[in-house]
Amino acid sequence: MRTYANIDEGVVQYLLDTDGDITDMFHSDMIWVDVSSVSTSPAEGWTAVEADGIWSFAAPVPPVPTDADLKAKAMARRDALLSAAGEATAVMVDAYIAGLLDAADTATFKTFAAYKLALNKIDQQPGYPDTIEWPASP
Repeated sequence: MRTYANIDEGVVQYLLDTDGDITDMFHSDMIWVDVSSVSTSPAEGWTAVEADGIWSFAAPVPPVPTDADLKAKAMARRDALLSAAGEATAVMVDAYIAGLLDAADTATFKTFAAYKLALNKIDQQPGYPDTIEWPASP
């Protein structure tokens, strides 16, 4: 059994294990490379480069996130945390405004309020959006 990689535009499209003759199985325009003895077998999506009849393969390099990507990810996490905190205190808001909460519930409500305020200020931290010190959930 041999393993072949189909290469198109410098990228491994798919792998095929076969005992058959690959040249009889597919159109001659298709590029097939025997990777049976490659030390680190490539996977779909890997780059493939041929130089002097020798193929080399490399895993794709993940893109470096942009500043906008990091900010969007941070804001999505912040919004999810704010939503959860809001749900945890939603039934307390009217009672707090009316002064109906006991001391323990008031302390809990204020702890959540401070947490939500800290979440809303993550973009003011030094190093944002590369580094964010997320406030601890109450």
